[in-house]
Amino acid sequence: MYYGYQAGYTAPDPRQPHMPAQPGLMLARAYILPQTYTRAFSPEEALREGTLFPELVRPYEKKKHQGGWA
Repeated sequence: MYYGYQAGYTAPDPRQPHMPAQPGLMLARAYILPQTYTRAFSPEEALREGTLFPELVRPYEKKKHQGGWA
């Protein structure tokens, strides 16, 4: 039977980091601001706002662009 892998194939070790495509190249780095849990939205508010945590709400301002609102 054929299961989609080559005979003798060894799966990569998930505990070992992958090397970048080019030596010395950092592809991405996440930066997360420290957050303090203060309160949570009610389930209805959370669905409306898109998050359970009020600290994460960042409303966007509508700006007038050529041809209409964005």
